[in-house]
Amino acid sequence: MSETVGESRYTKELRTLISKIHDVTPIKDSLYEQAADYFAAQAAEDEKLVQLNSQLKAATEADKKGAETRQQKAQHNLKAFQQKRKENRIERLHSLLQLCEQILHLATGKDEQETQRHCARLLGTLLLITPTENRKVGQFNQRSKHLYKAVLSLLLLERMLTDKQISNQYVLKHAEHRIANPKDKDELATCPYRNHVQIPLLMTALMQDVGQYHPDAQRILKGPNGDMNEFRVLEKEQRLSLLKISYQQTLTYMKTGLGKNAYVGNSKEERDEFNQNEDEKLKFIFTLLKSSLDPQQSIGNLLKVPQVYASVVLSTKSVYEYESLPKAAMVLEKAAEKGALNKTAVDSFVRIVGYFPQGFGVTYIPKDSDRRDLDRYEYAIVTSLYPNNPQVPHCRTATKSLTFTQFGQGIRVGTENNLYYPQARKKLERMSKERLLEILSKLVSNFEERKELDLLPKCWHPYTYFSYAKHQNLWNKKATKTN
Repeated sequence: MSETVGESRYTKELRTLISKIHDVTPIKDSLYEQAADYFAAQAAEDEKLVQLNSQLKAATEADKKGAETRQQKAQHNLKAFQQKRKENRIERLHSLLQLCEQILHLATGKDEQETQRHCARLLGTLLLITPTENRKVGQFNQRSKHLYKAVLSLLLLERMLTDKQISNQYVLKHAEHRIANPKDKDELATCPYRNHVQIPLLMTALMQDVGQYHPDAQRILKGPNGDMNEFRVLEKEQRLSLLKISYQQTLTYMKTGLGKNAYVGNSKEERDEFNQNEDEKLKFIFTLLKSSLDPQQSIGNLLKVPQVYASVVLSTKSVYEYESLPKAAMVLEKAAEKGALNKTAVDSFVRIVGYFPQGFGVTYIPKDSDRRDLDRYEYAIVTSLYPNNPQVPHCRTATKSLTFTQFGQGIRVGTENNLYYPQARKKLERMSKERLLEILSKLVSNFEERKELDLLPKCWHPYTYFSYAKHQNLWNKKATKTN
């Protein structure tokens, strides 16, 4: 691959989106940095509010000359402080709403098929731009995870609505009035389903972990001196304390750190309707968060199922095992068997994602034109949602005759030829070590370092392949054949 490394416009856009959600920069303008600042200043601001109220009370009760002036000043100080707090809150809320609009724009197509392709591209790109063999994998994954979960929540909402698994009246009421194919941006902006269901769901999915950035939660994660590895395995008591703090502080942040939007205009009727809608939206957000703790409440699974799945695919554990990614769906199925997740919701979710995550590197044995197995394996990348069979991923080929290509074909890789499965690896076990080393030498750039690795790889890491701009358009329409 002699071409220069680079990024397509789409990949750059996605990277920018991740950094607007969660980053660590001197500017501190990402959603999670704004929240951390809010939490850090909260105690001092609450104290200041008490102080200003006390000053006003003292000035009101005073019976001396000049008391009225002091009262006016105290009132002015209190109002100015409250106004500033409100402005900061609205600014944070607008940052979040703007990002939700951007995500919806990227994840929505003109019909169901195009929407699925857009979502597959989004999820696949998120996995493909994350280095999978780097000691900072946990940090990268922690920042990408919010967007990943949010897109999965949107997909699960559509599936559960189609499967009639949602009984929440608020969602059903607005879903009834959705504008299926809006003519233009103006009509899109008025869609009740988009504004009252999809956007609040995205808001909640994005901010679901925000309570972890409260100082009390950070002390558990990073230790009292802030020098401990936040990705280490916590002791049971620490983990339970963290979950409790995180949940409570997420509720607090959604209510007081973000809260309701402010009406702009001068119609009393419009303002009343606007405020009622904002109240209902906030109530819906709290319903999502609270019911995500109870696996049998179907609406909470919109958050919970993607959360568990993303914690495996974009794991923040100290040891990241790329080849265990296809187990993410199985983790969900096991949790459903034990009653820790809603089985119907999990079945719907697995139907969407299959066993192989979007962007995962598949190694497979190709067949010739007479459907006979060839004496080699090739590389492919999972690029489609809704596989007919969860064990048979829909992929785009990345190599042809052991040479990397940007013009891959769409293929379905069956279990008998997918090296992830033992029965496929058995087929190649009779090949000589020399032949397997020859195949490996053509497929990896750092062969000398790699030749000690498994000669029959269960999967491959497409990160380097995808770092070339010409390999980043894996989702254009192509016919898919069965390998």
